[in-house]
Amino acid sequence: MTIPKQVMRAVIGIAVMVLAFGIVAGLFLLELPKGNREVAFTVLGVALGWTGAVVNYHFGTSEGSHRKTELMSQGSDK
Repeated sequence: MTIPKQVMRAVIGIAVMVLAFGIVAGLFLLELPKGNREVAFTVLGVALGWTGAVVNYHFGTSEGSHRKTELMSQGSDK
């Protein structure tokens, strides 16, 4: 059984966003030791960067460019 590419992308995107939300919630709910705060903020920045990349891909020009490329390749096959 093969998982469709769109489903897999959606699952990965949701997982990244849930991870980022979990890190933000953890920063508010848990008290971090002083030595770990900089590491936690760095991890938060990376997770938020991933979240931004997911949103930019699905709602930005990358998805439209991907669709355009698919349509162009379908048109050249005829």
